[in-house]
Amino acid sequence: MPTSSVNNKRIAKNTIVVYVRLIIVTIIGLLTSRLVLQRLGVSDYGLYSVVGGVITMFSVISGSMSGTTIRFLNYEIGKISGNPNRVFNLCNTTHIAFAIGILILAETIGLYYIYNYLNVEPGKEGDAMFVFQVSTIVACIGIINVPYQSVFIAKEKFLLLGIIDIVYAILKLGLVCLLLLYKGDNALRLYAIIMSVSTFLSFIIYHYLCYKYWPEMVRWKFQKVFKQYKEILNYNNYNILASFAYVGRSQGSNMLINYFFGTIVNGAYGIARTVEGFVMTFTVNFDSAAAPQITQNVGKGDIDQASNIACRSCRMCILLSLLAALPLYLEMGFVLKLWLGTVPEYTVSFCRYMIIAVVVAATGGGFLRLKDAMGKIKWFMIQYSFWYLLSFPIGYLSLRFGCPPETVVIIYVATDIVNRLCQIYLMKRIYDFDIVSFCKKAYTRPFVIIIIMVFYSIVYLQINFSSTFGHIIGLLATGLVALFLDYSIGLSKTEREKSFIYLKNHLRKK
Repeated sequence: MPTSSVNNKRIAKNTIVVYVRLIIVTIIGLLTSRLVLQRLGVSDYGLYSVVGGVITMFSVISGSMSGTTIRFLNYEIGKISGNPNRVFNLCNTTHIAFAIGILILAETIGLYYIYNYLNVEPGKEGDAMFVFQVSTIVACIGIINVPYQSVFIAKEKFLLLGIIDIVYAILKLGLVCLLLLYKGDNALRLYAIIMSVSTFLSFIIYHYLCYKYWPEMVRWKFQKVFKQYKEILNYNNYNILASFAYVGRSQGSNMLINYFFGTIVNGAYGIARTVEGFVMTFTVNFDSAAAPQITQNVGKGDIDQASNIACRSCRMCILLSLLAALPLYLEMGFVLKLWLGTVPEYTVSFCRYMIIAVVVAATGGGFLRLKDAMGKIKWFMIQYSFWYLLSFPIGYLSLRFGCPPETVVIIYVATDIVNRLCQIYLMKRIYDFDIVSFCKKAYTRPFVIIIIMVFYSIVYLQINFSSTFGHIIGLLATGLVALFLDYSIGLSKTEREKSFIYLKNHLRKK
């Protein structure tokens, strides 16, 4: 059985790999987003955001199924007499059925929304319908691909996964460059096709590599007995409920913004969601690197080791989110102007509130992985769904009574905080988990850093930089301050010593 030291080294190695991937993919993604925005314009970019988002609404739900697949594969791998092929085929069949269900919903409820409620400029109805139909195909392909992507994570092949993601990002950038060369009037339609082509190629690559490296695991064998699906479906149903709630909040807010303000503000909101995605990867990648070890240790019955990994993962996720959040929050206007050139109205405030939402979400790193691994998720998902769905009517009433569009993101933050407190309570109530000890180890150090950062921000915002050089110096200085706080306060003495020794040994090798 692997020792704790071996597990920690494996997590550290996986983390380094995913962050190298993160840096490369983020740079390419930022460039791609800028080119797309410049070519389409804010209105068409917003139209793609809201129409493509109707399908994203369904495909996000498949993310819950991805979590289910990864959880059961890892649990099965951790068992001495596990059968990963059986679990894979159960999950694969479920995904295929779900893709068919989404296709039916998209061609009924989705079309009804497009025809009756979508707020688009006159003459853009045909483009909206084309984007919707192409996005439907992309969503279904992506859902069927989820089990194959999950195998890479369950097998902890993060290097291979990183290479695929980098190639995928470069490919998408190359296709977007073709979009810039296109001089016709249907750039929005061409962009929708580009997204579908890149998704289909990803589908082919994941299938090919899975059959090459793990043929026994992914070998097709239909599981005929329905009761074999019961455990996975019972677990997955609550995940799907939570995903519906997440979609109701995120895409529902997008629809509310479209209804009250139109596609231009949707464009600003779409940019903010892109920024949210980039900052979120700082925490998601570390969380993903630790997840297999958490679940496999629960599968072996070593709850203490799983809890220790989850606690460390939670703290590190928050520290990483703060490392990205502080400089971006304070220099958001400058960063957006540098990135986009022309910054649409509301974009800066949208992005700042989104960054706060990411920091709050990071408090679930590791903690939620442990909850999922232990299996009893019913009440966690029910209360999560309640608070997330509550965001939609509150957002509607707020906008109806004249509140600015950023209000929907402020509601995000509030419901996330309440949701996390409820999850902590349920962890204690259901598992009799030592939540006090967990919170002290995971949250105390980051909380101290947040307090210091708040005071730093108050002082920093009083400075009026008048030049690009001043903004760059301020951005770099703030990044160094965040790094110093994370290192000196966020890490324990032992962690600081180990990181120093590792860095010294690495430099000697150079």
